[in-house]
Amino acid sequence: MPKTIVVGLDGANYELVEKYIDEGELPNLERILSEGTTGDLESVLPPVTSPNWKAYSTGMNPGKIGIFWWLNVDTENGRVYLPSERYHENTEFWEIIGRSEPVGVMGMPTTFPPKSVDTPDSFVVAGAPDASDSGFAWPSEVEEELVNRFDYRVSRINRSKDEDETAYEEELELIDQRFRAAKHLLAERDVSFLQVTTFYINSLHHHLWDSEYTRRGWKIIDEHLGEFLDEGHDLVLMSDHGHNEIQTVFRVNTWLQEQGYLRFDNQVADALRTVGVNSDRINRLVSTVDGRLSGIHVKDTLERVTPQWMINNLADEDGRMGRNKLENADWEHTDVVGSAQGPLYLNVASEERYESLRAELIERLESLTDPAGRPIAREVFRGEELFHGKYADEAPDLMIDQASNVHISDKLGYDSAFSDTDEDWNGVNTRSGLFAAIGPSFGTGDIGTLSILDLAPTLLHLRGYAVPPDMDGVVRDNVFAPDSAPGTREVEYRNAAHPVRGDGSRSG
Repeated sequence: MPKTIVVGLDGANYELVEKYIDEGELPNLERILSEGTTGDLESVLPPVTSPNWKAYSTGMNPGKIGIFWWLNVDTENGRVYLPSERYHENTEFWEIIGRSEPVGVMGMPTTFPPKSVDTPDSFVVAGAPDASDSGFAWPSEVEEELVNRFDYRVSRINRSKDEDETAYEEELELIDQRFRAAKHLLAERDVSFLQVTTFYINSLHHHLWDSEYTRRGWKIIDEHLGEFLDEGHDLVLMSDHGHNEIQTVFRVNTWLQEQGYLRFDNQVADALRTVGVNSDRINRLVSTVDGRLSGIHVKDTLERVTPQWMINNLADEDGRMGRNKLENADWEHTDVVGSAQGPLYLNVASEERYESLRAELIERLESLTDPAGRPIAREVFRGEELFHGKYADEAPDLMIDQASNVHISDKLGYDSAFSDTDEDWNGVNTRSGLFAAIGPSFGTGDIGTLSILDLAPTLLHLRGYAVPPDMDGVVRDNVFAPDSAPGTREVEYRNAAHPVRGDGSRSG
């Protein structure tokens, strides 16, 4: 059976890839898309790195994994928090494979601290943006080997707010480093399944969209894909979400303020800013210091010694708040708060008022347009339409599926709810990402749309393992070649596989 190589491309989209292919820049990607199986990969909402990498690896919707964005919002207690303790709560599909054969996972977000795997030669190397630059690999000797051999690091040294050429060059270096390290471990440890993920192509999309640096990032990826193609593996490309260029910024919390749904308490932030304490000044200070001085990240150290109340209340020089801004909501006088890229949380006690407010917001947001007349949302969903499972009661009450080229920002401190540009980003996440597969086990042609939840069951099926019944995705057997029919192995973890039809829907 051929090895399975999954290349995770955070934020990958067909728009830029096809443009660069047409310009003759990506010959290996051109071959994969023309000779393999392709499709649009639909992320769970919101289309954000977290929770989508966990949805991919577990095959479960966010209601089961309890991760609804980078930060969860608890309106009952006026709390915004990182649900990192849930990152390892559920079994990931590569753990099932790893009970019988060696597996390697390199660079995937939301895998820190790294899990252990049962089989000898297996390894897990956690990825940006949430992993630290120490304790990032299991077993520990893998970390030592990567640092000594590749000067391996998880994140950029230059962590200043203002992006520059130094930062972009470093991101290109880290993209290349992921692949070189993964190929080294693949050769040394002879794993039968490898997941190698690059996060920083997503960062280039966000900050630059279509640029020479972005093009160079894709050319690095393309060169590495060529080596995998030459070795005859089953090769799968996938993204956690897609990307497109920002044409409209909708500042949802500013709009909620304007409409009287949200009240924001910025007295502490303003007081700190008056005496010169602001996030821009701190970021500039950090950027002037070597981020790896004596092996310690200065930013991480400052965050550990700075009082949490101060971190939560830092604004930038213009009075705008990004990080932990929702903790500064005046909860007693707030009915609704929003997170970036779609989630809305209601803060009302009356059930009657709750339902009427949801209906009111759906109607208003689905009809809302920017000053140029472009819609903000494709659709606005009630939480129960998207999420189910033991954490569903913590899910967003509403979810905006943002329209094309619209960036929903949750920052506070602006005079207007709309603008044509964002001060930090040029590209924004979209729900439609990229899927492609080529190799002995895969067919050819476009299979349409598949869910990111379908990948875990499909990859388990490819390797010959049964699909756990708690996965929400289904086996997409229409990705496989007609003469490729993976069977179900008798392994320690044994559940009945989902019966499926070729279009990916459940039968029966």
